[in-house]
Amino acid sequence: MAMGNLQDATQRLRASRKLTRRSFFVVTAGMAAILAGCGGDSDDSGATGTSGTQAPASSATPGSGGSGRSGGSGSGKAVVPLFTTENDPQTLAFYEATIAAFKEEHPDVEVEITLYQDENQLQYLTTAFETGTDLGIFAPPSGHIATWARQGHLLPIDPIIERIGSDDFLPGTRIVVDGSDYAMPFQANASAVWVRQDLIEAEGLPLPTTYEEYLAIAETLHGKDGIIGIASATGAVPQMTLQFFTPYILQSGWDYFDREGNLTFDQPDVLEAVKRFAGIMKYTSPSLYNGTYQDILTTFISGRAALGTFPGRLGVNLASQNPEIAEKTTVVPPPVGPFMTGQLFFGGIQHYVVHSKTAHPEEALAFLEFMTTGTRALEFAMTVPGHLLPPLESVRKMVPDYESEFMSKHGDWVRTLNDMVPNAMNPSLSMGSVNNHQYKEKLSNVCPWAAEVWGSPPIDGTMFQEILIQGKDPEQAWSEAAEKMRAIAERWKSENPDWTPTV
Repeated sequence: MAMGNLQDATQRLRASRKLTRRSFFVVTAGMAAILAGCGGDSDDSGATGTSGTQAPASSATPGSGGSGRSGGSGSGKAVVPLFTTENDPQTLAFYEATIAAFKEEHPDVEVEITLYQDENQLQYLTTAFETGTDLGIFAPPSGHIATWARQGHLLPIDPIIERIGSDDFLPGTRIVVDGSDYAMPFQANASAVWVRQDLIEAEGLPLPTTYEEYLAIAETLHGKDGIIGIASATGAVPQMTLQFFTPYILQSGWDYFDREGNLTFDQPDVLEAVKRFAGIMKYTSPSLYNGTYQDILTTFISGRAALGTFPGRLGVNLASQNPEIAEKTTVVPPPVGPFMTGQLFFGGIQHYVVHSKTAHPEEALAFLEFMTTGTRALEFAMTVPGHLLPPLESVRKMVPDYESEFMSKHGDWVRTLNDMVPNAMNPSLSMGSVNNHQYKEKLSNVCPWAAEVWGSPPIDGTMFQEILIQGKDPEQAWSEAAEKMRAIAERWKSENPDWTPTV
């Protein structure tokens, strides 16, 4: 398939919302349930998932050995497994078109897709490592990539980075471990605040530009006509609390750790950030104190909340499932602290990595580069506009002028989110970008112990559950959480005395 035909093929597949008969069986036996659009959504540190659907259990379960090892069951072709949480029908259509285009150039390579969920991906992948499953190309939780690279589970991808050019990558999107890149970013989004304009206008309230205005909306509308003030969540899902709390800590003038990995979560300004987040969360449903990404989406899209915190997938799902409310909704940056108010955010960075034990590493690397660069990267981004925003500057600049029905109706959402991305960061990948009330740029600086701090259960998520559910004094809960983070960092550094920060 020629490059000029890829967009047309993707659009045809989008319109049909079907996969080929072969791909139906390759992806999962339960794909019909996905394409029927029945059920939830998920998002990771960042925020991936479906457009109104929930991923079923994969047909290739960990322990099966993976189809890639067999080389296509005697077909003579190299089989590259692709494991992903992206199960939106339009995104699957993109995969189908991209695989077809790749096969035009590489007829002896098959790419087979397997789906798994954000909520269980950590268990799924660690089990696969233990059982020898060929994971080929897969999308891992970002906080675990550095650890898995050091443990030998991942292949370096330095040649891909060199061909693209390091300057093309948005800061904070690369993962460099001991001098080598191990992850190819495929999205860089921003977690924003979705606002029901009709509700705030009825109360004479402005769009929020300060924390006080933000809190006033949640407080005023909470409990009125059966709605809650805000759809946001904390809990045991890895990195979920990190996503929604990060703007508060960054806009306090600090981060969890500085660029050398020294704890800064214990700063008094961070305690005030903890109190601000807990103050907003008083005006949500108690069920969201142990919530999931899907719970946030369902609550806002059903019209049961005045505010919602989420990246762009909320808008895509809202426009599809409840267009009446979509017309009354806008998106704004979260104004949640006194330092650079409304200018520093959480950014969900998602990556593909290549399994070190994949049967066909050269073919896997070739398809990874083919899928994540140039026009294909733009087409992928616009399968879920405003959510799967591109991490390459060369692609990002093309987003505002992209033509589609969604952009004609809600392009303002997408442009707002795209503009937020340069200052949207994940502390596990951009450690110390904000420190002592200073911010110069988003760093590419991996926190090596991220998996322990923001894994399952995450320390910050547990802290907020203690405050919100158990009624624990915020200062006590914060102090105890800080000491746990300090102990993890100091232990890791003592066990790895040769470690130096990426920056």
